[in-house]
Amino acid sequence: MSLNQSIVWIDAEEAQVLGVENGLHHRSTVQAEDKDTSAESQPNDEDSGKETAFFHNVARALDWADEILIVGPSVTKVAFLKYMHKNNHAIDPRILGVESIERPTDAELAAFANLYFTLGGPARSGNGSRRDTAE
Repeated sequence: MSLNQSIVWIDAEEAQVLGVENGLHHRSTVQAEDKDTSAESQPNDEDSGKETAFFHNVARALDWADEILIVGPSVTKVAFLKYMHKNNHAIDPRILGVESIERPTDAELAAFANLYFTLGGPARSGNGSRRDTAE
């Protein structure tokens, strides 16, 4: 059985959802609503609602995936993971890992996804992977 593997690159402005089967291919881009990114801007309930809507839309773009790797340069990937733990119990077990990477080229992202999904990435046991591991 072939697994539908996905890598999502996410920051505060957008999420790129990519399929990994037979090479990397773009599935969708989810844009966050405009936010004031100035140093004086403080989080408020409106920002939290925008972030929740953004995360909801990213989660819906991942409905098809059996295995998910979340990557990105900032704390947004961790906030997205927390959102998934709290709100998307059907998808949450499919998240295999969260990794910090800057804005990669498509080739770099494809190589990273290949390494992670093909070679197992770091510490895959007990993280929701459907692959059986021999002990």
